[in-house]
Amino acid sequence: MLMQMRPVTCLGSALLAAVAMMMAAVVAPPVASAAGDAECRFGACTVRGEKPGSPGGGDLTQPVVGPGESEPTSNYCQAGWTHERGDCDQNIDPAKNCMWRLMENQPPPPDGKDPSRGAWEECVPEWQSATDVFRNYPQRWWERPSAAGAADAEQAARELVTQMQLEGIEIGMVPYSVQEDGTGAVGLPAWMWVENTENPRAWGPYTVSKEVNGIAVQATARPVHVTWDMGDGTQVVCDGPGTPYEDRFGKEESPDCGHTYMKMSNPTYTVTAITAWSVEWTAQDQSGVIETVTRSSQDVRIGEFHALNVRP
Repeated sequence: MLMQMRPVTCLGSALLAAVAMMMAAVVAPPVASAAGDAECRFGACTVRGEKPGSPGGGDLTQPVVGPGESEPTSNYCQAGWTHERGDCDQNIDPAKNCMWRLMENQPPPPDGKDPSRGAWEECVPEWQSATDVFRNYPQRWWERPSAAGAADAEQAARELVTQMQLEGIEIGMVPYSVQEDGTGAVGLPAWMWVENTENPRAWGPYTVSKEVNGIAVQATARPVHVTWDMGDGTQVVCDGPGTPYEDRFGKEESPDCGHTYMKMSNPTYTVTAITAWSVEWTAQDQSGVIETVTRSSQDVRIGEFHALNVRP
């Protein structure tokens, strides 16, 4: 009876050894190095390009498919998109029905890739444990955008803004300026407006495309509001260009951009119009907004009306 059991024991040992070798092959699939980004299964890798993105949600990477392949059904996790079993913080890939995570044991990077700028990820099914020894998940090399490149693009955009030569507005105002022999009065409404709205450098939108330090930049400037420093210690913020005064308005107040002086000037008030600009720029797949201001000013004289008693 013992003689008959020995062959069975030997066969069981051989079978267990074969199973162990198979498990080892499944647990640690080799990752093939590739010249570009890759997705691997059982050591066979398909090279793919990648659109720039950022890990952890928001605008995440999406494969660029090759000829003959179908487009993924959805971006991984676009802003405002919510998965029925999660959200953007989980880096869900609805096309593969899994979540991208960094691999615990990082294989060597693909040829020509810098390990300090990227890492291997695997897409783990939501229902499966990340520690499952039988896993064979899709893998990809993910590379972070260059922080230096973003800084260079923003610096080029700032230099372009300085070269746009935005201008201060031409002030339209009643009472008229001292240069026009105008004089206002205490208690009467003053009207302010932008006189040269047809000038894009003074009132936008103004777009410039130019190469700065080898970087192609496009910037569009638009006014946000005008802050009128009236010279008497008060400021008036007007969102639009204001309404030009006409004689038919008489002593009416401005409907959208006005002020009333309560004290005489000594001898004049300096009125300064400060235009706040928002400049939207794009360069090297980067974008942003730069804020800047322009100024213009003029002097006005404010007096008082006096009643005179005159005998008939």
